[in-house]
Amino acid sequence: MSEHSWACPSCSRRVPARLSTCRCGFELDAALADHVRPVEQAVEGSAAVGHRALKIALGAILVVGLAAVAGTYISSPGSAPVGETLVPAEALSAVTSVSPGPAPDSTAQPSIPSEAPAANAPITFSTEPRPATQPPVSSVASLEDVISGAIPAVVSIETREGRGSGFFVNPGVILTNNHVVTGNVSVTVRLPSGSTLPGRVERTSSEIDLAIVHVDGSPATQPLLPLGSAADVRVGQEVIAIGLAMGQFQGTVTRGIISAFRRAGSGSGVLLLQTDAAINPGNSGGPLLDRSGKVVGITTLKVTGTAESLGFAVAADHARTFLTGGTAEAPPIAASAPRSAPLAPAFSSKSQADVMREQGLQVFDQSLRSVATRAVQIDDYWMQIKRECGGRASGLFDREWFAMWENRITTSSSDAGCLSAMNAVRQAADQLRTLMVTLHEDARRAGVYPGDLRHARSRYHLDWAGWDR
Repeated sequence: MSEHSWACPSCSRRVPARLSTCRCGFELDAALADHVRPVEQAVEGSAAVGHRALKIALGAILVVGLAAVAGTYISSPGSAPVGETLVPAEALSAVTSVSPGPAPDSTAQPSIPSEAPAANAPITFSTEPRPATQPPVSSVASLEDVISGAIPAVVSIETREGRGSGFFVNPGVILTNNHVVTGNVSVTVRLPSGSTLPGRVERTSSEIDLAIVHVDGSPATQPLLPLGSAADVRVGQEVIAIGLAMGQFQGTVTRGIISAFRRAGSGSGVLLLQTDAAINPGNSGGPLLDRSGKVVGITTLKVTGTAESLGFAVAADHARTFLTGGTAEAPPIAASAPRSAPLAPAFSSKSQADVMREQGLQVFDQSLRSVATRAVQIDDYWMQIKRECGGRASGLFDREWFAMWENRITTSSSDAGCLSAMNAVRQAADQLRTLMVTLHEDARRAGVYPGDLRHARSRYHLDWAGWDR
């Protein structure tokens, strides 16, 4: 207040202290006036002290808050040690500790502590770990998750000669080793559930020891394994092998590291991943996975005898090229991989059946060249009929006039010349069809796999679904 006042006992008005008479007429005597003035001054002094205490308390709160933030995010040699007082002593007199309790009542009056802590009270720091506001998120799946996700995609391949492993890479498509199928055209595929499906060998390669098996009737929700690349693999990296250990323990999992990169032998571009993961008979054809669940290799062999922990897998890069019908091109890392002596018969020698199969495929490929020449001539005849007679073919074929074999060709003209031209094209197409049937029969007798025949036909634009019926 700028000046003191007194309360009139008669009308309760506030009267300035310099006046001794109220407007109602009440007159303040001298003794009472001397008593009122010191009380007002004392109240004014208490208010000032309270304001100063509030300012000190707010300052202490800010200092403590800043110190807490600095203690949380900064740790350096210049930081104050635990137990050192960071807040001025004069500010501590206005700070009191508050224990957790029920929510405050908005109607209740604020409580006043009975006594403040001593000015030299030490600051204590809790050694209990602070709970994380958000659990850390890991970008790498656990080993258990990787394995549990991969096992349903791994199968066993059963033939008359023995058993091996394989895994789904596409719906109905299984990748395995060439030496697992051992020249068989049909195999039995055993799923992790124990049920079996008939499988047919579509394509093989003795150079990279890989084979493709196709199955019908696999579950629509069948898990698949993605193919990785040896270019993303480093020596010392952890890998996981899954397969039919000893030909009877399906879904066996072993773990190891990549020990080295090797090539199959002198003059070979086949890249092998050497691993110390336990490889047992029956593991052949199974996947070698990295920690992300990608297939980096296809387990193919191990060195037996006195050696231990010497297993090898064909780099997944070869498999990717093989699945798309390409040749066994070496991955980029193969150029720097050291050469080694031949590691297994699968890479160094061929059986009599393999030789016969390769010769049959070679004859089939050479014969397709002459068939393709005839097909080009029929293409020219068909284009003339389209222009002059309104010829139309429905459906998708390597060559439009293949639709004749499925009665899906029409003409809009009934002219005699157009009808004669159509008959000539149909006759030429039937002759080509008869020749193709003979070539396929000879190739099958030589043991050539359907997938190899299909890829050969595709190169000359002679593929038709009817050839496999």
